[in-house]
Amino acid sequence: MAYWHMQLHPNDLNWEREEELLQKTNLIGVKSNDIIILKVFEDKLNIGDIILIRRYNQPIALVEVISEFEDSFRVIQDIEDNNAIKDDDYSKLDWFRYRRKIKILSFIADSKCNLLKSNKFLVKAMKGKEVYKYIQNIHKKISPSFFKNQKGLKLNKIYIQKYKIFNEFNLNFNETITVIAGINGSGKTTLLEYIYNFSSYILDKDNDKSSIEFEMYKENNKKQNTETLNYTNYFENEYSKNEKISKKSLQAEYFERNIIYFPTGTDITDLKVFIAEYVKETMHKENLRPSDVFDRIRINIDKIFQDLEMLIKFDKVDADGNVFFKNKKEEVFSIENISTGEKTLLSKVLYLYLKEIKGSVILIDEPELSLHPAWQNRVLKLYETFAKENNCQIIIATHSPHILGSAKNEWIRILRMNENDNVEVINDVLAYGRDIEWVLEEVMGAKSTREESISQKIKECQELLNEDKYDE
Repeated sequence: MAYWHMQLHPNDLNWEREEELLQKTNLIGVKSNDIIILKVFEDKLNIGDIILIRRYNQPIALVEVISEFEDSFRVIQDIEDNNAIKDDDYSKLDWFRYRRKIKILSFIADSKCNLLKSNKFLVKAMKGKEVYKYIQNIHKKISPSFFKNQKGLKLNKIYIQKYKIFNEFNLNFNETITVIAGINGSGKTTLLEYIYNFSSYILDKDNDKSSIEFEMYKENNKKQNTETLNYTNYFENEYSKNEKISKKSLQAEYFERNIIYFPTGTDITDLKVFIAEYVKETMHKENLRPSDVFDRIRINIDKIFQDLEMLIKFDKVDADGNVFFKNKKEEVFSIENISTGEKTLLSKVLYLYLKEIKGSVILIDEPELSLHPAWQNRVLKLYETFAKENNCQIIIATHSPHILGSAKNEWIRILRMNENDNVEVINDVLAYGRDIEWVLEEVMGAKSTREESISQKIKECQELLNEDKYDE
């Protein structure tokens, strides 16, 4: 999440209809054809970012970005009476072509932040980084519950001195999503396993310089601090390393407590057992009827997978712990009969939501397994939404060109072997929005997207045509 500030009518500093525009359209936008401004508005502004809408130095509202970049001339519908806005009003309220949908967090005049009784934006804050601290202070006053969820682990970077194919290896992580790709044998799974079991690996003296830098929330000073976990500080003091009973350092315990790993081809828990236990525990803990818990599971599934067009719905858990779903024809069947792809998604994403995992690093190896390509295109969006809602960091290893094509460029890390047979990292690959053939050939190193013998025949035909040998 990042903070921004912008004016909605840069050509008229006395224009006073910002609130009306935001309420009627739930849009922000730019008209400018300035390529730099458009690039920032399209590529740098992310869903979940917070924007202070201002009129020169006067704060108007705090809003949250909730959609991707749009290019549209569509007519706005008046929300109140559902009639098209007249042309003269339309020109005053919606002149921008390039847009993002937003959610209004608060109008400053109506909020409880009381930061500036004069309702004047700090002019000095317009210079340098102070402006973003100012916006964050407003955000904290308006949405205190949001910041309660900000306690948690976030990996910044890892250094591996020597482990299997990794030698003097460095990798930086994106704050929200990191997508790791590469050919077979490039170390994707090995890297996830190394992160998950990092504490055991760094106790090997051959790797005593290996380290992970991360953000750690300390209760005593109520803020996130940058910490480094390595061989030296894994235990509380140097002498503990030689003792039979050793006490882990605060950094080591914090790191291990906040890491979750979904290995390839396995689920973190049996889906049937998990759902049955969740129903039983929730009924007891919150004194709810079974039907109330069933409704909660249905709501979560509908919310999580609303864009995936799932053909099943959760039905119930019976007295023996059997879990049932139903299809669109209202036919009821046991969980054993849902598809492998549906089980894959439910066992991971639904688990994270129902367990209310917050402030954790989640490692997922090959999330595309058993998923239809249409779902592979969208699954990353599910994890991004979860990460932003729950202050988590998702690190994925994948072979899927569909996932790579849906990953933002700053998320992608490609592992490859260099001329010294060491693994190196290629950052910020421009794969976002590319077609599958391009991703396969340019990013994943496929020589061709066709069957090899067919590709060879086509190549030979092209060579004959180039030599004007039409009769061959």
